[in-house]
Amino acid sequence: MTTVVVDKPPFVLVKPKITIGDAATTLVEFECGANQITAEPDQDENTTETFCGTFTTYKPEVWTVTITALTSFGTNGLWNNLRPLVGTIQPFQIIPDITKPISEDNVAMSGMCLLKAFAYLDAAVGETSDFDLVLAVQGIPDFLETPPAGLEAEAAAAPAEGDVAEPPPESPA
Repeated sequence: MTTVVVDKPPFVLVKPKITIGDAATTLVEFECGANQITAEPDQDENTTETFCGTFTTYKPEVWTVTITALTSFGTNGLWNNLRPLVGTIQPFQIIPDITKPISEDNVAMSGMCLLKAFAYLDAAVGETSDFDLVLAVQGIPDFLETPPAGLEAEAAAAPAEGDVAEPPPESPA
């Protein structure tokens, strides 16, 4: 038997990155337009009582992602870009900490989702309007410990935290 000692400190959510859609149509990417993310499964339970005892089984997982998003309007606003995607199935990805590469310490979640309609406005005078953006995940999501194909080169080329950019080479005079 293998014993695993869990000694990692708890994860603290600071700057996640959320993408919904695809580059061929509309890719909505936001980091600062939300303040809460919940990604959780639900499983219906069946309990059967027999002469020999009680037995419990679980139905398949049903995943839902709920993002408390902050309403914004305009060309780069969440409302203008997410509203056309309501009722459609779209790819999505959540990276818990955008300042670090996808890895076993920064596991990304991705898959396909159906966007539920959301509130237009929900605030009193002088307050920020927020809404729950609900993504009904289609099937079981993927949990990535390495960047998806195509993003590996991008991740390798990105400067690491604390790196100083090299100046461009001087051209001969």
